[in-house]
Amino acid sequence: MTIAFDAKRYFNNASGLGFYSRTLLDGLRYYYPEHHYLLYTPYNKGRLQVPTDGMRLPNTWLGRQFHPLWRSRAMTAQVKRDGVTIFHGLSHELPIGLKRAGIPSVVSMHDLIFLRFPALYPAFDRFFYEKKYRRAAHTADVVVAISTQTRDDLRDFFQVPADKIKIIGQSCDAVFERLSLRYLPDREALPLPEYPNLPVKDYLMSVGSLTPRKNWHTLLQALSILQKQGIDVPLVAVGAGNSRYAQQIRQQAVQNRLRVHWLDHHVSTAALAGLYRRAATMVYPSIFEGFGIPILEALTVGVPVVTTRGGCFEEVAGPAALYAAADDAVELAAQIERSFDNAVRQQLLAQIPEQIRPYSPEHICAEWMGVYEGLTYG
Repeated sequence: MTIAFDAKRYFNNASGLGFYSRTLLDGLRYYYPEHHYLLYTPYNKGRLQVPTDGMRLPNTWLGRQFHPLWRSRAMTAQVKRDGVTIFHGLSHELPIGLKRAGIPSVVSMHDLIFLRFPALYPAFDRFFYEKKYRRAAHTADVVVAISTQTRDDLRDFFQVPADKIKIIGQSCDAVFERLSLRYLPDREALPLPEYPNLPVKDYLMSVGSLTPRKNWHTLLQALSILQKQGIDVPLVAVGAGNSRYAQQIRQQAVQNRLRVHWLDHHVSTAALAGLYRRAATMVYPSIFEGFGIPILEALTVGVPVVTTRGGCFEEVAGPAALYAAADDAVELAAQIERSFDNAVRQQLLAQIPEQIRPYSPEHICAEWMGVYEGLTYG
């Protein structure tokens, strides 16, 4: 098979959808090298050190000058000339005209947060997201939701037929397994990543962009509550952002004299795994996500997780995590404190192997290959 991908984010996004794209493509290349993988992108800024095998750039002057037009319409002609068997839109979108060109398509749908929480998005973005996502969901031959929550949202908001949707989660980078505490049980077996003034071990860790949806303010409130109870634990916060909200939460940490270490620049995957290894607990207080990859990363390394209930996180972490209401700092503080109890920790850690097994790269890639073969051979 020759499988084409909308790979703009594969080449140009450092996290999020880019991470999803790279993890999946790396796995497919490793487990199914007999197939051809073509990666269509309007440009490659070269900021990420990723394989460029199969990269396809616009082959016309018009496509090179007008990237959105090429990606939404003109790409199809190029895909057809390349003899593509299947087209996979990795991030909510498909180019127009695939059906007319006789090319089966599948689209990955990560979340519809902009419809669930419209106040978090500008009206302009919401309008175009809904238009593009809805069209892709209804024109694709198969829609793959990253979680049960996303499947339900596709049915509720876009009225996508249930028999058209398949659920396939995502895996995390293989480095998290290689550097996990199961393989290297001594937490200090690896040197601490070289970031100045970091605590050596037994800190809390949280990962996510510095945006309101990630709910940093509630986490900081929970830390203030713990501090007043005599539990003064440092936080390593991995996330970038310079918005008003980001400035406010930094100020909140200073005003409450919290020991927060902000890593707001790019942290490599290996360094992130090293940081997880030495953490006491990973806290992921996000209000809502399509999946929650930091949860899977932490569990894979072997670190207890505290997160929020009511969305997809219970699907990802199951009994291997503790849960609190997203808007309840008191409950979040209590669950963080519980995660320090050795008996609780051992109970959580015992659940991890079974919980993360369905998200292994081999399992996820096999699921995807089943989708591709179903579209090819009926």
